[in-house]
Amino acid sequence: MKKLLLIISILTLSFSNGKLSGVSYFSFEDNFNLSRVYLTYKKSISDDLSFKFQTDVGPLKDYDDDTRYVAFLKKGQFDWKMGDGMKLSMGMIGMNMFNIQEKTWGYRFLRKSAMDEYKFSPSADLGISFSKDFGFLSTSLMISNGEGYKASSVDDKNKISFQLLHGEKRLDKKDGYNIGVVCSSLADDNDEETAVMGLFGGWSGYGLRVGTEYNVETIVEMKNSLTSFYLNYEISDCFSAFVRQDTEDEDVDTDGGDESIMMAGVVWQPKKGLSICPNITQIVDEDTFSLDFQFKF
Repeated sequence: MKKLLLIISILTLSFSNGKLSGVSYFSFEDNFNLSRVYLTYKKSISDDLSFKFQTDVGPLKDYDDDTRYVAFLKKGQFDWKMGDGMKLSMGMIGMNMFNIQEKTWGYRFLRKSAMDEYKFSPSADLGISFSKDFGFLSTSLMISNGEGYKASSVDDKNKISFQLLHGEKRLDKKDGYNIGVVCSSLADDNDEETAVMGLFGGWSGYGLRVGTEYNVETIVEMKNSLTSFYLNYEISDCFSAFVRQDTEDEDVDTDGGDESIMMAGVVWQPKKGLSICPNITQIVDEDTFSLDFQFKF
């Protein structure tokens, strides 16, 4: 008991000057599923320096159907505000390829944003980034290992990612619009390049939020395309309805390989931090009903 109290005291002192938050995704389809638990700790070291530490806990379903839960380091990020709208970030950093689109979509607990879902880009990677806000235009350049946050560096090839944005970054919180472009380049051990180019845009106002994106992935000479459209309407302070459609075309120069997914539902927020969403997903002619929950603290 004394050791437990000591550990609790140490943790309390460690986090007392920072901010600890979390989010959990829980659902029921054919059975109950806890798909993700994120814990995030943020601390400002000074007015210009800050640190973010985030863990990602989830089942190992991407690895030979192993569904045991495991914890990954999602972010271990230092930020340095250098003045004049410039910021330098280093460590395990959130990628700049679909962070804006993900906020415009707004429902990560229901479905990943398009690039993340179809693995056009990881959501975080080990590297360094430089961003500059010019007021009317925001830019972000990132150099990373390229393997993502679930793998260590396996070669000496680095990934270069770039984002150009005009407009509001958080349309899920503010009215306005945005348009932007993202691109990345990564070579493998055989010097064969994988390049991704994406265009996106969104608008929010009068209780309506809409966004769309078009992405192309080029692997040597093969091209894969991905489009996504999402719309959300706020019915009241605690009710909203949404619809989303994704279309992926593997190897656009050949017939077949197309996949289209339609998703629609209603989100009910009865209490702060709790979202309940009955929804239906249609893939080809098959419909799947799910009840999803998001818990935030």
